[in-house]
Amino acid sequence: MTLSDDVLDAGDSWLAAVEYLEREHLTDGLPVIPPVPELVERAVAWTGRSPDEVIGKVAPQWSPATVAKIAANAVMAGCEPKHLPVVIAAVQGITDPAFNLYSVQATTNPGGPFVVVNGPSRDALGVHYGAGALGPGFRANATIGRALRLVMMNIGGARPGELDQATLGFPGKFTMCVAENQEANPWEPYHVERGWNADDDTAMVSHVNATVNVFDSESRTPEGLLRTLAGSIGIQGTNNFVSGGQGVLFVLLSPEWASTLAGGGWTKQTMREYLWDTSAIPLDQFSPDVAKAIETKYRKAWLDDGRVRVTELVERIHFVVVGGHGRHTTLVFSPHNAPLMKKIAPPAEIN
Repeated sequence: MTLSDDVLDAGDSWLAAVEYLEREHLTDGLPVIPPVPELVERAVAWTGRSPDEVIGKVAPQWSPATVAKIAANAVMAGCEPKHLPVVIAAVQGITDPAFNLYSVQATTNPGGPFVVVNGPSRDALGVHYGAGALGPGFRANATIGRALRLVMMNIGGARPGELDQATLGFPGKFTMCVAENQEANPWEPYHVERGWNADDDTAMVSHVNATVNVFDSESRTPEGLLRTLAGSIGIQGTNNFVSGGQGVLFVLLSPEWASTLAGGGWTKQTMREYLWDTSAIPLDQFSPDVAKAIETKYRKAWLDDGRVRVTELVERIHFVVVGGHGRHTTLVFSPHNAPLMKKIAPPAEIN
């Protein structure tokens, strides 16, 4: 089989092709780059894989995500060929049975995929980890996350208002991809903490709901920053709390916060333990109906003292150092219990 065997004639012009893809509901609402065979073939060639290789089946339609199909969506998203191995690693993550993709594709929950890249190839890939990393301006960040969303829509079939029943959605469903600022991380890198070698390139993927900016320009001690952070975590209406500790919490520490915390002798584990306990909400502060549901449907051992934690297990609080100068840190709430990390396969060629 060649890639040109499965080509639709959408017209002779770029605009006609884009309009055709939009009419067929094959975009995320933004203009795309038409996935013409030469662009898809170039991306596939970078990986050294067969175009017919199935990376996984994408729920809820359980359609096979071949390398060629993933490449076509990556081209539409604006990825460079060198980004395709990252997208493939992320697809491996979401199609791993442990991720339970079906539960996050066909739901009223607003969430979307969050990708964190680690390893020595971050700069070569162009995945940004400094100032403004969660925002616009960085092609790799924008297009890798966007490609994953297009795979979930076009191969998995989860289109808004159809199989995707998200009540509101959130902007991160367009794209949400960063790298860790390992150079500013005073502890071991995120992927090393999770069992990988320092020279491995990895992509972590999780399903997340929303971000909360935490600003504290006054505290100069680790204890002060952690108190502000704990107070910001304790939000009753997050899926984490309303389900009695469901999911995980990502704390995207800015370099300044990370330096202050590590300089005061705090480790990731001692920070986890402090935040897990200090951010707990007494059960009687919830709506009576919510409190009853937590007690009857979700009750676990961590409720024995009458308080609800943000996560069932303390280990489900994850720290990643991201960003540039400034006294801001970001919380990313996730209702999902299985953030998965996959190795990024080395490219078949290097520019």
